[in-house]
Amino acid sequence: MATGTSNDSRPAVSLREQLREDRAVHYGSWLHPGFQVLAVHRFGRWSLERGGLVGRVGLIAFKAVNNIVIRNVYGTEISVDARIGRRVLIGHHQAVMIPRYCVVGDDTIIRHGVTIGYARTNAPPADVPRIGARVDIAPGVHLIGPIAIGDDTRIGPGSIVTTDVPAGSTVFAAPARIMRPPASPASPASPAPGR
Repeated sequence: MATGTSNDSRPAVSLREQLREDRAVHYGSWLHPGFQVLAVHRFGRWSLERGGLVGRVGLIAFKAVNNIVIRNVYGTEISVDARIGRRVLIGHHQAVMIPRYCVVGDDTIIRHGVTIGYARTNAPPADVPRIGARVDIAPGVHLIGPIAIGDDTRIGPGSIVTTDVPAGSTVFAAPARIMRPPASPASPASPAPGR
């Protein structure tokens, strides 16, 4: 099963090329919030990897924009230490959480209300999900703990995933149940019908 780590073994792609691909996958729009979220993340990642004075100044700018706009306006948090693959689509940007050390594979789709996180506070870096390539993550999904989501997997709305998912799988939460209201007993104070 792929663990989403293939992003680390390829030659580096320029920031400009990553942004060009991200814009294309976000319907060619500079204004798409998902593109803007990824552009800020990519700039922060570029600054972190570049180092030196330029990298430090870039990280200061990243932190300001990330904290003021991306988190507070768009409601999305992606750690600069997360490794996001190429051509990732953030289709709906609200309430998306991607923590430190998380790996998201190429061509993955992430929708709103998605939490990718640790199973406990102060967890080691290895205790974070690793998401393969071409994974389709529906709204309201929670991927928790040291799990691997295989390539070409679909995860349905509202799913809570805490175990590894093999490549090519489809995961869905239990369907909703209709609960009938309890029958109300006849009130003793009410008059009988016909009186």
